[in-house]
Amino acid sequence: MSINERTEPVEDHGPTGFKLRSRKIRIEVVKGPDMGRSVELPALSVSIGSGGKGCDFVLTDPTVSRIHLHLRIERDALRVIDADSRNGTRIDGTAIRDAYARPDSLIVIGNTTLRLRMLSDVVELPLSPRDRFGRMLGQSIAMRRVFTLLERCAATLSTVLIEGETGTGKELVARGLHDASPRADGPFQVFDCSAVAPSLIESALFGHMKGSFTGATADHPGVFETANGGTLFLDELGELPLELQPKLLRVLQDKEVRRLGSNVSREVDVRIVAATNRSLLREIDRNRFREDLYYRLAVITVRLPPLRERAEDIPVLVRHFEEDLNARLSVPSPPLPDSVVKELCSQAWPGNVRELRNAVERMLTIGHPTPVEEQSIPSPAPGALGVSLAEPLLTGRERVVEAYEREYITLALEETGGNISRAATLAKVGRKFFQQAMKRYGLRGDSED
Repeated sequence: MSINERTEPVEDHGPTGFKLRSRKIRIEVVKGPDMGRSVELPALSVSIGSGGKGCDFVLTDPTVSRIHLHLRIERDALRVIDADSRNGTRIDGTAIRDAYARPDSLIVIGNTTLRLRMLSDVVELPLSPRDRFGRMLGQSIAMRRVFTLLERCAATLSTVLIEGETGTGKELVARGLHDASPRADGPFQVFDCSAVAPSLIESALFGHMKGSFTGATADHPGVFETANGGTLFLDELGELPLELQPKLLRVLQDKEVRRLGSNVSREVDVRIVAATNRSLLREIDRNRFREDLYYRLAVITVRLPPLRERAEDIPVLVRHFEEDLNARLSVPSPPLPDSVVKELCSQAWPGNVRELRNAVERMLTIGHPTPVEEQSIPSPAPGALGVSLAEPLLTGRERVVEAYEREYITLALEETGGNISRAATLAKVGRKFFQQAMKRYGLRGDSED
């Protein structure tokens, strides 16, 4: 098993057969409203912010975002990841988005300065020995940690909030939780908040009576009623209009729904599993999501790691997709060469597992290109990338990546006449990912169709 953190799975005679060893990290507040406070935590994944739930170290500084940054030890280095905070993160005076800190580095977030120290203390945490949960597959430590949490909460009826980027498998997690729960024989309903027009969401969720609005020609139950006795998966919850959030909160609290046009409330017994590719705590900061609804949903929070954080799972996933896809082909394709799989492991995969599956299907169907290392590709001319030893390596790398991404998106829009859907297809990424990148770089398309 490949290990990216300063951790190692070890066999024992406990219920799981595996434990995860991790060094601890000491976080000290050396400046700001919480000056003098400190905490020691296992550095598997530490979140710092002012948001309460979801934070491992909560600060009272109002200039700190609810989830401001994440910390984790990788080998002998301490990785600091800004969580798209309002005021940014600085390490020893340098603004960062994702970088490694030196021992005793000073981290500035808002009006607070932190000192981070890696300790020699080691803690052991249980780790699932399984390499799958439902249809989720992974041998990495990151996924075994997820499986450990899912195995524990599957048997409960607690509400679960799944966070993760597009394509990480949030619906597979919801389905796996349902199938492993006492409600496995009940209905499993999926409601995508981003796929229904805002004017129709209330009716789709709660149902309506005949004549309650134009076009309501018959009584119709909503998904809460059709999911009664089972599980309701609310996907892309961050897209739910603000004006409907109090109504959803009321249903979750009262366990009753009232159809549009009706004065009668109906009891519903539904387990809620919700998912979002946005940070709902950040949406609360921006007044786009209700705090009380968030805390009602985030009883158990599961964060799915992006594929770039579990690259060691890519070979396993590729072979799994090959087997699955070949079973559907009239003439099975030969396995992809190891050199091609190695090249796949080096890519960023912004579309995550979904994008990887699409790539495998495409290569099995129409063939695969020669791996980059086997091609004759000229290196950039010296100085073309603006490399300076006065600039930290990771900062420079981020600058070059952003410049390339911006130019690529600009060229794709020009090539397709500003058509966002066609440009995303040309770039072989999801439309939503492409739109988010356009927004990040202040780019606009001429056509949304």
